[in-house]
Amino acid sequence: MNSDNLSWLLEDFRRQVPDVRGLILFSADGLPTSFSGMPEDEADALAALGASINSMASSASAHTGSGGVRSTLIESDEAFLMLGQAAERTGLLVVVPASADLELAATAVEQLVSRVGSHLATPARR
Repeated sequence: MNSDNLSWLLEDFRRQVPDVRGLILFSADGLPTSFSGMPEDEADALAALGASINSMASSASAHTGSGGVRSTLIESDEAFLMLGQAAERTGLLVVVPASADLELAATAVEQLVSRVGSHLATPARR
């Protein structure tokens, strides 16, 4: 699943942002489209998880009338999971260790999405 032409982009991002342990682009239906810093089985599981969380966050936002969801942050003992929409029908999940500079990592993720987000869209299924 990691054979597309975006692998280089994610690898390059991880090299430039040392606090990022791994990241994955996934389709809205929970399939990984590209990933870096994790084995394929972990990418498969995180893609499904990310799509579910993004869907639930959007539903919660719709039910509360709070507008569109920009991002979701999950804090655990050892890591943060940052989730959001990278492009149309495409989510992004980024894993950073709990010791990371979260603000720096979040800013780098925002810059990545703003620079190349339009190229990250998952094509519609037919």
